[in-house]
Amino acid sequence: MRTDTIPAPSRASRHTWRGMVVALTMLIGAFSLGGVAVPAPAHAATMVVDQCNGHGPTAEGASTGMKCTVTVVNTISGSTTSSTTTVTRLCTLGPCSTPNGTFTTHSSSLVNTVQQCNNSDNDAAHTISCEVRVTNYVSAGTPDAKPLTKADVNQCVGSAASAKARCTPFPATATNATVTQCNGSANGGGGTVDCALDPASRVSRAIPVRVNQCNGTGNPGGSVVSCQASVITRITASAAAAPTATATPTPTTTKARTATPTPSASSTAPGELLVGSKPTDGSGSGGLLMLGASLLLAASLGALLYRRYAPSSWPFATRD
Repeated sequence: MRTDTIPAPSRASRHTWRGMVVALTMLIGAFSLGGVAVPAPAHAATMVVDQCNGHGPTAEGASTGMKCTVTVVNTISGSTTSSTTTVTRLCTLGPCSTPNGTFTTHSSSLVNTVQQCNNSDNDAAHTISCEVRVTNYVSAGTPDAKPLTKADVNQCVGSAASAKARCTPFPATATNATVTQCNGSANGGGGTVDCALDPASRVSRAIPVRVNQCNGTGNPGGSVVSCQASVITRITASAAAAPTATATPTPTTTKARTATPTPSASSTAPGELLVGSKPTDGSGSGGLLMLGASLLLAASLGALLYRRYAPSSWPFATRD
């Protein structure tokens, strides 16, 4: 029987080999811990509601009226999110956002920005009425759900003369406000601006909301600009406590020449109405980094063992 004897490695070679293994292990471990310790947080996708902006005269004639509303119900339960958005657009002599009517959209994304009725109806005097109602249901376990803070507002700045400005609160000049509305509007002489933020409005860091409406609007003499906003946030035990918003069709009373499709609570708003932003989700990066580090460690150790213990006749084997 033949016995092959493997020569004992020299002290220097043992130290070199062990040092290489220790250094490589520490390096791979650092990459792995980096992947575990600093994963990128996941954020829900958000959407913007944009309607009734830049409304003006068309070939049919001067605009003669505008009524636009947005109702949003956002629900957050941990990492699960959803929203129901109902919009109404009712403009005469030229649609403010095609088409006129009432539309509802459901999404797994949250609506955090509403902008409507800005820089509109500056061609003729008439009544402009716009409203935004946002209700957020946030489960108690959601990060940053509490505390709730009072929504602030910037409104009626540089608008109709004080005698014709009925704004609540007034003056209101908050910076980076939750609601910005009715600024630079109804300045044509004899105009009226009547705008308000619901005093019960509260916001949570779990879903920052911004409303921007009725700014630079209705400036011909005699225009009436009336805009309201409400941002209500409720902390719930679970998502089950959040009701589903239902759309109430608004009857259309425009002239025959105006395009007025039949309002439908089940119809989907046009694609340009809701503009989605991609979610930021880094939850998988740490796992991929750890997997790559583990494979690299295994391959490196395998190469070292091969070079150290493979028969001298094999390629790349060494006895140093």
